[in-house]
Amino acid sequence: MITHKHLRTVIEDIYLNNNELTQDLLLRLIHEFRYSNLYIPAKRQNDTLNFIIYEDESEKITPLFTDLDEFRKFYKDSDVQVLNNPFEVYRNIIKSTDIEGYILNPSSEKYLFKKEFILGIKDIPKTNFYSRNPYSESELRQIYESIDNRDLEEFIENRANVGDYEGLFERLTNSRLMTLMLSDMDLTSEAEDGLISQKQTGPVASMYIDNVGGNYATIFSSKSRLMEPSTSKYRYAQLIDLATLVNFVLSEDMDGIILNPDSDNILIPRLTLLRYSLGFEKFANDERLFESIYYLFLI
Repeated sequence: MITHKHLRTVIEDIYLNNNELTQDLLLRLIHEFRYSNLYIPAKRQNDTLNFIIYEDESEKITPLFTDLDEFRKFYKDSDVQVLNNPFEVYRNIIKSTDIEGYILNPSSEKYLFKKEFILGIKDIPKTNFYSRNPYSESELRQIYESIDNRDLEEFIENRANVGDYEGLFERLTNSRLMTLMLSDMDLTSEAEDGLISQKQTGPVASMYIDNVGGNYATIFSSKSRLMEPSTSKYRYAQLIDLATLVNFVLSEDMDGIILNPDSDNILIPRLTLLRYSLGFEKFANDERLFESIYYLFLI
């Protein structure tokens, strides 16, 4: 369950700084709020679901919650429902109603997001990556068989490039990257010319997540690197759209991405992903990979 631990950490840091917003804290707060998926309470009245609004010193505010535990701390009534929405929805609510702000976790943080602050956040992250012309199965096979990320691998092998995220992201953007998918089942018999369609098998594999020191998505530059992590499960490769993955990591409250875990171990922390997230959306989005999440490759 998403608990928005990173958003709550920023708010805690603001309080520790005597409630003063430095430029660094402000940027962190904006970034985390933009990628949040917070909960809002509502009551059904005459077959219509209405948001709950309170008047505080003549201002109309609505609670938001980071998770269901925080919601249950504040609401005991069974007739109050809760809805989960991305930031864009809450921005549109502020624009189209007389609600003047949101108070986050009124039983804990009690942090007030005012209308001016919310409307001042202009860059809205994508919530859906979609293409009317996705790669066909034969095109995905061709991409997978032709993967050659030597430029990226030469860059990360040079220890002088450690910390050069702009150089790294430029090469990642121009690479064909994979993630490792793990399954309890041997899916060899389901493969057609090395490709397994989860449209036919259903969801039979899940992404390898590195949980050492956090919760990290993993990406790989070559098929040989996919064999590095230790696991007793069956391994499969999946092509990824980097922009989609970055959006997933941020909206799912993960701690970052690791490139080639258990070999190169290039860590890209969440704060860095947030800083460059709009660049990934603009330059690292191959929308035709929209359906690649349904396909697995035999390694």
